[in-house]
Amino acid sequence: MTTLVLMRHGVAEPDNPGGDGARRLTESGLERAGQAAAGLVALGIRPDLVVSSPLIRCLQTARLVADRAGCALEDDIRLAPGMTAADLLDIVLEHPDHDIIVACSHQPGLTYAVADLTGCDNMPFRRPGAAVITMHSPRLGDGTLVAVLPPRVLRAAAQG
Repeated sequence: MTTLVLMRHGVAEPDNPGGDGARRLTESGLERAGQAAAGLVALGIRPDLVVSSPLIRCLQTARLVADRAGCALEDDIRLAPGMTAADLLDIVLEHPDHDIIVACSHQPGLTYAVADLTGCDNMPFRRPGAAVITMHSPRLGDGTLVAVLPPRVLRAAAQG
């Protein structure tokens, strides 16, 4: 069984001369993403791997999680906007020796992926929130949503 943690990036600047992919986290977004990373670890979520969209705002968020958890970070184009549940399943299948994988991506793909993996519709993803799914097998509809972790819950967990 694999635990897949889907995480939305922190709050990013509204635009960047380099385009959407170059948008960075705001100062507040960086602080809150750091609190979210600390909250995940405080809740016992210690990933073996963090996989991220290659867009800067996701990589910044994912780096905070990987650094806090002491694990590897990979960027993967499949987690860019337009990501699907099938993309996530492929990532899980490519890492059969990892028990916990955090995948940092974007909306609305995260909400759609939760629905396709678990059957739970309309799950909101505030920034930087997370959803914890246990995957009994890497198939659509075979996951169980075990926790929804909005940013305020992650911040509270980080504070102790």
